[in-house]
Amino acid sequence: MNILFWALLLLMLLVAVVILIYPLLRVRSTESIAYKDSNLGLYDDKLAELEADLGEGRIDHEQYQQARVEIDRELLQDIPEESRETASLHYGARLKRQPGLALMISVFLPMVALLVYMKLGMHAASTGVPQSQVQAQSSGSAQAQAQAQQDNVGSIEEMTRKLAERIKQQGGNLEEWTMLARAYKHMGQYALAAEAFEQAVQMNPSAQLMLEQSEAIALGNNQQFTPQATALVMRALEMEPDNLNVLWFAGVAEFQAGNYRNSIEHLSRLSEQAKQDPEIDRSLRLYIDKARSELLAAGEEVPSTDQIMGATAASGDVANGVAAGGEASLQVKVGVSDDVRSRFAAGDAVFVYAKAAAGPKMPLAVQRLTLEQLPATITLDDSMAMMEGMNMSAFGSVVVSARVTKTGSAIAKAGDYIGQSEVEDVTKAELVEIQIDTIVQ
Repeated sequence: MNILFWALLLLMLLVAVVILIYPLLRVRSTESIAYKDSNLGLYDDKLAELEADLGEGRIDHEQYQQARVEIDRELLQDIPEESRETASLHYGARLKRQPGLALMISVFLPMVALLVYMKLGMHAASTGVPQSQVQAQSSGSAQAQAQAQQDNVGSIEEMTRKLAERIKQQGGNLEEWTMLARAYKHMGQYALAAEAFEQAVQMNPSAQLMLEQSEAIALGNNQQFTPQATALVMRALEMEPDNLNVLWFAGVAEFQAGNYRNSIEHLSRLSEQAKQDPEIDRSLRLYIDKARSELLAAGEEVPSTDQIMGATAASGDVANGVAAGGEASLQVKVGVSDDVRSRFAAGDAVFVYAKAAAGPKMPLAVQRLTLEQLPATITLDDSMAMMEGMNMSAFGSVVVSARVTKTGSAIAKAGDYIGQSEVEDVTKAELVEIQIDTIVQ
């Protein structure tokens, strides 16, 4: 198979070389050579005699012009039909053999082709080398991919900037403001996203846009609902009281505001959906159980979590995770490969965080570093929870990640680099080691 492959390769190279060097080695046709050597020579002699007669005064200028026209007409009649269109080219730029150039092409073309072929690693197809090994041996393709990802991020930012400029100059419509707001949110510029959503809400006060505006405000406020964000959620709830997303936002906003009964009321209406999704069930039980604890501590009577959820006690142990698990703390050693370090500035942000292996996507604990601080060993514990009850102890099994980013955004974007490690039991884990070496797609 290898012999056949290389034989075909050499044959194709030979054909390509022959095609290129043939014009450099070939001689003109007999007709063209004869024309150039005889007719053009005679033409030159007659023209020289005519110019000599004019110069010596034997003929005047008018006679010279008439004779010149006659000589040109005779020459044109002698040119072969197929050569008339190119006669001036043949006469003004006589083609010669170029054996030196032909030799260079015949030698260097195969060499360059082979070098390019070997550089790209395509010889793996003939030698049977696994693709993974080829990729490991050549970092060029990985670097090109990383650069492409960075270019993609840059193109998104550039398009967003142009859209913002167009809206500023011409005034934007609903679609443009909404597109701009979502682009800002994707880029982690939550304040600008909230402002753009506000413009969209003024044009179309829909529950969906109000919800997105409230989310942008909360994301820009360490995931805490401000009074403005809460008011937007409540307006959306009035418009669409059965909207599941609105109910979830309302439950979380009321929980953060300390309105625990209202929070339980909104969240309990998601119980039917929770029966079909374990992650939703876990999240609801965490919020409801915590809200119950606050109400019970205040001396109020509250039904059990199972009664509120309208479910059996089969998953009741999940709701008791906070009390049963105890305080969780993880020691995390974060390193970064030299290749990744070279792609970022020393002051670029590094986020180290833990998320539930199966559960809500929000971080349970997070620390922010800079690239110049790595390698470093840090601690993640329950005190770093962004929301009461949403900590590592409540879940037990977590995924710890470390991500470096040029944008400083808390949300992973294409072009960032990340490293991860799963911890099955946070109460038993020792040192967690993470190496940042994988690009975010």
